[in-house]
Amino acid sequence: MMQIMGGMEKNIRPVMTNSLPPGDYREKLIDLFFEKFQDHSKAEMPQLLDTAVPLYDKYFSREDIKGLIQFYETPLGQKALSVLPQLSIELQGEGMKLGEKLGRQSMMEVLSEHPELQKALEEAQKGAQPQ
Repeated sequence: MMQIMGGMEKNIRPVMTNSLPPGDYREKLIDLFFEKFQDHSKAEMPQLLDTAVPLYDKYFSREDIKGLIQFYETPLGQKALSVLPQLSIELQGEGMKLGEKLGRQSMMEVLSEHPELQKALEEAQKGAQPQ
């Protein structure tokens, strides 16, 4: 779980960097944010684990769990345990990239199909800029 949380940081950091105005403060702010986030994550991990038990119980029978334990004791199961967190992180990153691409594409299409919304957006952006 901590590997996955670390992977989330790796994927979210560039998004945060791009969303904040440039300046000397930005890297320090993001670093401090992730320090706090990690501290909170570590503190809440026992609660997440307590939540996991009923969820596993919801989807797996006692026999299923025994089978999973047997599988994870095999060499392939050990490999799965070591590789799956990183695989999940990488898939999440690729999913975020795809989501950003599709989001930009969808917004461009909507704005080109609805020039009145494009104009309203441009006016709102002008009004939001400091004078």
